[in-house]
Amino acid sequence: MELSYPEAGIANYIYLIYKENQVVREEWHGIQRCLLLPQTADAAKKITVYDSWKNLPEEQYFYSSAFTESLLAHRKRGALPKSHKKGLMIKAYAPRISEDYCLAISGNQTILGNWEADKALPMSDACFPEWVTEVDASKLTFPLEYKFVLYNKKEKKAEAWENNPNRYLADPGIKANETRVLSDRYVYFDTPAWKGAGVAVPVFSLKSEKSFGVGDFGDLKLLIDWAVETHQKVVQVLPVNDTTMTHSWTDSYPYSSISIYAFHPMYADLSRMGKLKKAADAKRFNEKQAELNSLSVIDYEAVNQVKWEYFRLIFQQEGEKVLASEAFKEFFEANQEWLRPYAAFSYLRDAYKTPDFRLWPKYNTYKSKEIEQMCRPGTADYPHISIYYFIQFHLHLQLLEATNYARANGVVLKGDIPIGISRNSVEAWTEPHYFNLNGQAGAPPDDFSVNGQNWGLPTYNWEVMEQDDYSWWMKRFRKMSEYFDAYRIDHILGFFRIWEIPMHAVHGLLGQFVPSLPMSREEIESYGLPFREEFYLTPYIHEYFLQQVFGEQTDYVKQHFIEPTNTWEVYRMREAFDTQRKVETFFAGKTDADSIRVRDGLYSLISDVLCARSQRTA
Repeated sequence: MELSYPEAGIANYIYLIYKENQVVREEWHGIQRCLLLPQTADAAKKITVYDSWKNLPEEQYFYSSAFTESLLAHRKRGALPKSHKKGLMIKAYAPRISEDYCLAISGNQTILGNWEADKALPMSDACFPEWVTEVDASKLTFPLEYKFVLYNKKEKKAEAWENNPNRYLADPGIKANETRVLSDRYVYFDTPAWKGAGVAVPVFSLKSEKSFGVGDFGDLKLLIDWAVETHQKVVQVLPVNDTTMTHSWTDSYPYSSISIYAFHPMYADLSRMGKLKKAADAKRFNEKQAELNSLSVIDYEAVNQVKWEYFRLIFQQEGEKVLASEAFKEFFEANQEWLRPYAAFSYLRDAYKTPDFRLWPKYNTYKSKEIEQMCRPGTADYPHISIYYFIQFHLHLQLLEATNYARANGVVLKGDIPIGISRNSVEAWTEPHYFNLNGQAGAPPDDFSVNGQNWGLPTYNWEVMEQDDYSWWMKRFRKMSEYFDAYRIDHILGFFRIWEIPMHAVHGLLGQFVPSLPMSREEIESYGLPFREEFYLTPYIHEYFLQQVFGEQTDYVKQHFIEPTNTWEVYRMREAFDTQRKVETFFAGKTDADSIRVRDGLYSLISDVLCARSQRTA
């Protein structure tokens, strides 16, 4: 194998298995393999590497960026070990070693301290969480026996031996001008379980004196300072994606976003986007800032209105320069796949005054070439679209700055990924094949919600997602990992099963788990129950409980919403009101107590069924 010589003297690689020119298996490569090469390229040098296939390691979480780049990060890495004419390189994984310690080797050789642990040979953390050292094989006597020890660098003493018998190496027959590499060692010590405290908080709650009535990405750094002072290790935030649909307070729910990638503009720290040059404008916004910050609660609509006024002015002043910068061009190149559709969607949402793209007179079906043409510089639409590029670029820089600040201070910034997407979102518009848009996600009834929960979000078409190895999710996770070293998925069970509710239902009671195994007619009858389809699947409405449900409105209900059947005192829903959605439409805008009682009572009648028809076999 011939390799180009890397400038840093470190070659990274992984192993894969190919079959008929296709990758059929990859080893675990959460941490890439790291091979140290001689300080100077030497064509005559032979490097013999003994690797083993890597499966998921024990305590895999210690190999995540949360630990390797934050909690147990080694920010000042040691130098590469000295190479030898005849060398034995030993490598080992030990991620749970803080910066004040190192891994060391003690053994039956003088260079290894002759089993005196305090004289053990320290290893380099240049490739942390992998440790490495190279010893002069010409000075070794075989067989070689050794163990790894945990070495305190400050006190210059060993504090623990590894939990393994002595490691043994017979004479490997290393020749002159050769380095033999022994890798894939894993080292564990009897140390207490890692524990860390943290705080979970929505970003909008982090309002400070420099905010504009709502917490922003700049305020995250203040929270990180507080976490450091109180010895907390994790700061978790609620979802921060853009939820703008109507520009009203109803957009404030953070779990129904219009994009899985774009951040909410209200989280922009205006002070970091540039200062307004016109003194009158600057004064007016200072006054607005004081006014919004003085409120005892967040005025969502006022905050967003003021921030958008600022966005338009600062974009007019700085936009052309920012969009021409190399930093922005790099950002756009890396993110245009989602950024362009998001910006176009946001522009069209406001132009057509609805986030429901199905109602747009034009572009209601996404066609990439049409949108690319609309987004070209020089078109009439471009200024309205490029302002979203400008805002997202600043949000990207600000959150990335907070992330790096957290890592530098040993604090993990943890994100939040909602399992679902909004029915009126960029993803539903551009990639509808990934979703079951004729279903709604939610949760079954429980003691906290007797009617179940209906989130109104479409469910996933997992069969389609499987066809491209779940690339949609992988891209989403990769993007989140740019800013967060850990993230919560709400709710994680959605990857295994989801409570799916038919579109005609308002409550969650009529849903069913997907996937699940429905009962067949034959199975029901095998329990000695006669199969009565209408009895099982239609609401049982009897005279004796109508008065309890509707009170003095009972006669009104009988006259308008239900009708008698051939069975005495048993009723059925009239066709015009036989689903909860039909009832919801009829009572839309009616907020008086009687209307609400009748509406909710009708909902309960419709939900009162023994069984629901399987949506997958209907």
